[in-house]
Amino acid sequence: MSVRRLILLGGAILLLAGVIGLLVPVSATSNDGKEIGCGNALFQDLDQARSANSSSIAGVPILNEIVPHTDYVALCESALSSRRTWAIPVAIVGIVVAASGAVVRRRTAASTAA
Repeated sequence: MSVRRLILLGGAILLLAGVIGLLVPVSATSNDGKEIGCGNALFQDLDQARSANSSSIAGVPILNEIVPHTDYVALCESALSSRRTWAIPVAIVGIVVAASGAVVRRRTAASTAA
């Protein structure tokens, strides 16, 4: 296998890993073990998190007591942000590596033909 093919294969693997990372569903887990679906890194779906926030007992005012409240929307946004933080750069590096492998081949083929 030539170096060009290895570069193209590495770029394709990185691109595939980045795209899979963007499309796999993201969920957020609270301290009490409740898991909320957040959509995926491309299309966020915060409806379930908003519903969990509104159905929590933390919204009910109780005098002289503080009820711990988990903000599920914030947890989802954090989980989505962390997924995007690594998946988008991995996909971009995969594109750049695959494109450079294609360009290297064209340049060497053009220089040997001349």
